[in-house]
Amino acid sequence: MRFDQRPSLDRVVKSPSRGAQARDRNPKPEKPASKRASGAMWIILAMVLFTLAYGGILLVKIQQEREILITEAERSQANAAGYLAERVTARIAEARYALAFAAADLRDAAPDAVEGLARARLAAIGGSELVADIALLLPGGQVIADGTPVDGLRDIAGAALDAPSGLTSDVSGNAAYLVLAVPAPLSDGTVGAFVARLSTETALPDWGDDRVVALADAGGGMLAIRPRMPSARAGTQLAERFGLQPGYIDALAEGGGGATSDARFGEERVTFAVAPITGTELRVYALGAMRINQNAWYRTISFYGLMFIAPIFVALGLCALVFMQMGRLRSTRQQLEDNEQRFRVAIEGARCGVWDWNPEADTVFVTDSLARILGLDAAIECSGQQFLQLFSKPDRERLRAAMRGAPAGAEVDHEVLAARSPVWLQMRGRILPGGEANHTRIVGVAIDVTERKGAQARVAAAESRLRAALESMSESFVLWDSRQRLVLWNRKFRDLFDFAEGMLKPGMSYEAVEQAAARAIKTVHGGTEGKAAYEIELSNGRWLHYSDRPTADGGLVSVGADITDLKHHEAALTENEAQLRKTVDDVKRSQARIADLAKKYEEEKIRAEEANRSKSEFLANMSHELRTPLNAINGFSEIMMQEMFGPLGDDRYVGYMKDILSSGRHLLELINDILDMSKIEAGKMQLQPEPTDASELVEQSIRIVRGRAEEKRLQLRADVSDLPEIEVDPRAFKQVMINLVSNAVKFTPEGGRVTIRGFLSGLGVAFQVSDTGIGIAKDDLPRLGRPFEQIESQHSKSFQGSGLGLALSKSLIELHGGTLSIESTLGEGTTVSIVLPISQDQPIPRDAIRKVTGGSDADIDGDDVSAEADVDTHAPLGLSAGLQSDDGFDADDEFVDSETPARFAAGE
Repeated sequence: MRFDQRPSLDRVVKSPSRGAQARDRNPKPEKPASKRASGAMWIILAMVLFTLAYGGILLVKIQQEREILITEAERSQANAAGYLAERVTARIAEARYALAFAAADLRDAAPDAVEGLARARLAAIGGSELVADIALLLPGGQVIADGTPVDGLRDIAGAALDAPSGLTSDVSGNAAYLVLAVPAPLSDGTVGAFVARLSTETALPDWGDDRVVALADAGGGMLAIRPRMPSARAGTQLAERFGLQPGYIDALAEGGGGATSDARFGEERVTFAVAPITGTELRVYALGAMRINQNAWYRTISFYGLMFIAPIFVALGLCALVFMQMGRLRSTRQQLEDNEQRFRVAIEGARCGVWDWNPEADTVFVTDSLARILGLDAAIECSGQQFLQLFSKPDRERLRAAMRGAPAGAEVDHEVLAARSPVWLQMRGRILPGGEANHTRIVGVAIDVTERKGAQARVAAAESRLRAALESMSESFVLWDSRQRLVLWNRKFRDLFDFAEGMLKPGMSYEAVEQAAARAIKTVHGGTEGKAAYEIELSNGRWLHYSDRPTADGGLVSVGADITDLKHHEAALTENEAQLRKTVDDVKRSQARIADLAKKYEEEKIRAEEANRSKSEFLANMSHELRTPLNAINGFSEIMMQEMFGPLGDDRYVGYMKDILSSGRHLLELINDILDMSKIEAGKMQLQPEPTDASELVEQSIRIVRGRAEEKRLQLRADVSDLPEIEVDPRAFKQVMINLVSNAVKFTPEGGRVTIRGFLSGLGVAFQVSDTGIGIAKDDLPRLGRPFEQIESQHSKSFQGSGLGLALSKSLIELHGGTLSIESTLGEGTTVSIVLPISQDQPIPRDAIRKVTGGSDADIDGDDVSAEADVDTHAPLGLSAGLQSDDGFDADDEFVDSETPARFAAGE
């Protein structure tokens, strides 16, 4: 049935007159046979036209589906070309970074050390499979090469330097190379250049045995092709070989890359894709057989074939049914009108009405009986919004949501209040399925339930008054039905017998409630069979007088009064005068003991305050008295070690000065740590959080300990780029990072690796300091983070330390609202993870670190979790040899006063 068809409801609203009824009861004359034959012919003709039109539409749809599959194949080819271009870009960038790091190393090198350092860097980079030749061109014409210098190297280097990307191509015979040049400023103010020829065969990755990938320059000349083809020479114009115009390929490349299925490789039609290499004029060509999704194509053909055949059979069946139904329709029409008349009479007598909602057209039909209930004059057909206006505001959106959200075949049942009269209606309807949408109509009945709602309201009010009266009683009250099931109780009953909230529920048996109350009852007095009153002594010392009374329906009412005060009064009357005197004496002795304890407490309080004051004075004096001479010792030691006023003579003096300076700095760090730990324990440590670039602070911390790492020939790497600003105290955060990185360097054997990572997590910003050091045993993990706590083992006895660094770091991180955890495996290494909130307004829960690192907090359970191994992404080009920086302390560090050497040098 169509959405707008409502034969039954229309006839209910517009009842036919008596004359019309009489006319309808008389059978109408049959149409002539010629008219019936003509109607059948038109039906057959309509079917033929429909079949032709429908078949044409399906053919167009099949062609469109094939074009979609071809477009998807081209898009896949273009994505593959883009992926290959990114891989080539990555390999070129890898070589560029290697040359840049080598150039950075030469910037601060002395002139006489340039050649040796350059050869070391050239050897490291030249060992890569990607680099065919590499050399350093100096301003004076000198060429330092890894092997024999290439002829014309200076000319191709000039072409590469002139290129915007520093990259050009060089075709020599049948060989093609990519020439990469990077300027290399020297310490004497001149500028040289690192030049490398990259192998195009190595830069271009394989794609597959049945696919071709090529690297071409801006003019379309081939630089490399895979798989190799003997007939393809370097510089060959690939556009002609693929049957395409160079301008068409340029248009695809300038648009960021694309693909076409019009290319040919020999006699075969193939899919051609081009993708530019970022930052250069190079391009990657990708060719492969045009691979549409054959399964999808076969499914499409089958689907549309079925779509063409099925409607034909359905149409034939429908025609047969139409001719059959035409005969039945006449006899059914009279029965339908009679049934509708009876339905109308029943609806009007039952004080209800019918409504019909078409969700697609958003129209609602209301019968005249329902219209009169809602305060209208006659039946109406209105929009959904107008229909909702007939009800109270709170019910409108609720009714609309129920109608629209119900699935097909579901029932809708809501009680609503009319807007124009104090009438409550129960709206009951059913979703009638059909058509192309989820449902086409919602047909229902509205029943006047005003009297029932009034009765319910009166019952609810009476029940509310009854419960309020019971709750206001000072006695315990409980009601049981005839089957000894719980019906009603008040709060006093629940509180006296210590029932938890929600523990009592209507319908519980008498035995279950009695068993649950037994834990609160100490004894029952006078509760013999046949007695309706008894006394209960509760475990908390209170007494109750309970009486049970039967109800008219066979139930039971139990009322209990609190007689605790009465019992206490009775006990007090039985006490004699001697007991009173004894009580008075006990009170006097207690008062004396209390006075004595109060005096001792006051004395201990005074001593504790004096001790705290002495501690504060001692720390203040130590801060001044110890730092001042230590600064002098460190300053003079540094001046003497640098031989600022002349040589010391024997080299052993220089060694002694280094030992003095190292010890002085270590002692100053220890003093600072003790003072900071004291402030934290006293709750007087005041942080100054501010938006800070965490990446810069981590880099500063790494520069401070890099010298010690290089002395041990450790690989020190950091990956802290692309981090947002976080709200921290810069000094405290830097102190934590210095402590963690210093520990990693200290406990990592020579030739090991220390890695610092920073990344965003779901809780904030996370930092990890990992090393390949001696590691920590599982049983020792819970002891870490305690002040002055050190782990003794055969591996760690050679390392000095106070044991304060990790405890101080952990305390500073927790003051920031963050967390610190340790993961370690003995003999393999340790990873320390910290997570800090981006804002101090959102601290991180203590156990949330598990979600970020997968590890555990050493102070909580000490789980043994092996640290993950870091991947050395620069190892193929030997870049680790080029990562160097100055060792020392920054200006804002408190470990050593950076102005001390200058002041002493000036004689201050």
